[in-house]
Amino acid sequence: MKTGTNEQSSFFYRAIAAVAMIGPILLVIAAGSMPEGLQRGEFVVNGHGVVLAILAIALVLRAAYTLGFKSALQNADADSFNYEGTFGGHST
Repeated sequence: MKTGTNEQSSFFYRAIAAVAMIGPILLVIAAGSMPEGLQRGEFVVNGHGVVLAILAIALVLRAAYTLGFKSALQNADADSFNYEGTFGGHST
């Protein structure tokens, strides 16, 4: 895939910025076609929550990709549980 940027990471962050800007705009346009009332406000608020969740998931996946999924999972596993049956490395 050919992009207009020199690095793949630069393209990723531009795509994230586009979603962060275009998502709320589309929500406002869609809400503008709805009748006034509580449902319209709930639609906008819930829509913004979905946009934020998508952005957060994308950034977490990007960080995991940068670290390498295998090493990220090993770090998470080593930090939270050891195989002797204790949680967090502390015995009870």
